[in-house]
Amino acid sequence: AVSPDGRYIAAGSLDKTVRLWDCETGVLADKFNGHADSVYSVSFSPDGSLLATGSLDRTVRLWDITQVGKRSGETNSRFTFKGHKDFVLSVAFAPQGTWLLSGSKDRSVHFWDPRMLRDLSKTEDGPSLILQGHQNSVISLAHSPLGCLFATGSGD
Repeated sequence: AVSPDGRYIAAGSLDKTVRLWDCETGVLADKFNGHADSVYSVSFSPDGSLLATGSLDRTVRLWDITQVGKRSGETNSRFTFKGHKDFVLSVAFAPQGTWLLSGSKDRSVHFWDPRMLRDLSKTEDGPSLILQGHQNSVISLAHSPLGCLFATGSGD
C-alpha cells in the first residue's frame, strides 16, 4: 500500500512483520512486529496516521505511523481487533476513516470503528457489524470514493 501523501510504501510479509519504506530514499523507515503469523494485507488510513494490517493469525492490527523516524527499535501495534474465525486476507479503510473493513477466509466482512482509538480506555468487544454471504474466502475489499458503497472479491 502507498500512503495517501505518497511518502511511504507498506508491505506485509510471510515472516510476520510489516515494513515501511520511505519512497523518496528507498530506505527502510520502520519495521512493525506483533502478528503471530504471516501478514497478507495492509491499508493506510485516509489521513495517513494509521496503518492497518490483516494476518493469518486471525487479527487486524493498527499501527501509529506518526512517529516514524522519531524513535529507535521496532514498533509494536497500537491496537488489535479480534473476531474473525479464520485468516484475515484483506483490510481497507473507508475514505472518511469512519470504518475499517476486514475480509477473511471465514467468508465474512467485519466493520471496525477505528475512531474508538481516541479513547484507549474503551475496549473493542468485537466488530460493529458482520456481513456474510460469500461461499468462499473474502480476498479483497474496495470502497467507492465517497465511501457509501464497497465491493468485495471472493473465490465464489
